[in-house]
Amino acid sequence: MLANLILGCFTVFISMGIQVAVVVMTLRYLLNMVNIQNPDSKGFGFDTYVISVVLTILFVGHLLQVAIWAGLFMYLGEFNDFLTAFYHSAVNFASLGYGDIVMSEKWRLLGALEASNGVLMFGLSAGTLLAIMTRLFARHRQSISPAPDETGS
Repeated sequence: MLANLILGCFTVFISMGIQVAVVVMTLRYLLNMVNIQNPDSKGFGFDTYVISVVLTILFVGHLLQVAIWAGLFMYLGEFNDFLTAFYHSAVNFASLGYGDIVMSEKWRLLGALEASNGVLMFGLSAGTLLAIMTRLFARHRQSISPAPDETGS
């Protein structure tokens, strides 16, 4: 049980590190793009592009984390092929809990740890998307609200 916990926590920390790096790079890049004073960067197409890029990068980050967990399951000898390990890992990470594939009793705690990891990472991704959307909304609000009167009246 202790080996499960140590190995699972180590994998969670690696997964969190990946997601945090992905989120920070995405936010820095896209917030910089959103702050550009380019007239073409205020339309529907630009907003769609920004949100699509954010979602794609975050999703790729999640897939990478699922693959890391699947690799761990393969290393432990729980699965004979990577596709089955990846499927099982994706079900755990997304907290679906189908139960159609169950790991051995020795390592089954890892499934719960991966599910906890997935919940945290999906929450971080949702917060990231909200930050980008809030910034886009603020830009649109600024562009349609009249400039304050410089005379103070």
